[in-house]
Amino acid sequence: MHTFAHVCNLQSMQEKPTIKDIARALNIHHATVSRALRGDSRISGETRKKVMDYAATIGYVVNQNALNFRNKTINNIAVIVPNISHNIFSSFISLITDLANKEGLTVSVFQSKEQFDIEAKVIKTIVRQRVGGVIASISNETRNGKHFEGLRKFGIPLVFFDRVCEDLNTSRVLVDNYEGALQAVNYLIDRGYSRIAHLTGQQAINVFRERHQGYLKGIELAGLTYKESIIIEKDFEIADGEQALLTLWNKEEKPDAIFCDSFVLSAGVIKQCRQSGIQLPDELAMLTITNDPYSSLLIPSQTVLEQPLEELAASAFELLMNAMNEDGSQPEIEIRHHAFRLIERESVKDRLKINGQWTMDS
Repeated sequence: MHTFAHVCNLQSMQEKPTIKDIARALNIHHATVSRALRGDSRISGETRKKVMDYAATIGYVVNQNALNFRNKTINNIAVIVPNISHNIFSSFISLITDLANKEGLTVSVFQSKEQFDIEAKVIKTIVRQRVGGVIASISNETRNGKHFEGLRKFGIPLVFFDRVCEDLNTSRVLVDNYEGALQAVNYLIDRGYSRIAHLTGQQAINVFRERHQGYLKGIELAGLTYKESIIIEKDFEIADGEQALLTLWNKEEKPDAIFCDSFVLSAGVIKQCRQSGIQLPDELAMLTITNDPYSSLLIPSQTVLEQPLEELAASAFELLMNAMNEDGSQPEIEIRHHAFRLIERESVKDRLKINGQWTMDS
């Protein structure tokens, strides 16, 4: 399945002047403005004075961090993730490190362990270090981006990926979680499933909220009456998947399919199914959002929605490099959306309606 990227440009309500603004106003090339601001000897004294005077008039401030990066006095970037043990984040870090190595950059990796306090301390640490830019995915406890403002204050570019602070006007790279969840529900419905449960996470986090909204929309559009969601507020553990399965299976109306937002949750569901004698996929189908390679080794192998991590990493790195090379203090803001890839395996089978009864397609 092909993926796509959609780019949106956002304008800050309080934009700071950039080199391009100066260039347009003075009708000269932005490279000339950049050289004049750096005191380059190739620029005449008259032109330099004109540029400096206009820059002072509009309140332009040189982005010293970007200047240091271009002059190779800064060669390090930082990546902040919620939990390095999750495959999506460890794989993302590996991909970013490969991209950075090609550009002669090193990568400092930080994890918040899904805790806001640790995330805030990490930001303070990054500000104290000579870091050229930051790529971040927020913790389960983070509710706003105030603590990230310190990066902006010191001219350190920030790009979010996956989990984002929606109150900050900064570049971000996302997967279409709503559309992906809708796709998952429709996929199950098209194969004869009508009692689809959803295991998801903290609804204050954009990825889990959007997936849950997509799940609910899919149920609504299909006119189904069964609608069961279990929301896990904390970091996912296998035990959460086990308990979720017990909760759902002990109800009078049991699910015939489960849509999981995490491989960890699905592993717990599978474990509990074996302990409870529930046959997969004969009695219960499963579709999981995961990039974990072990999903293909389980019995049954898991049908999954996979995030295009190489595309996400490439987009995030490109946006960060663009911001780090920007002379102005307010780089162009972009939001890039990518699509999930559906990988069909054994945990979901088609059902055939025979004599009014649903049966598995062998």
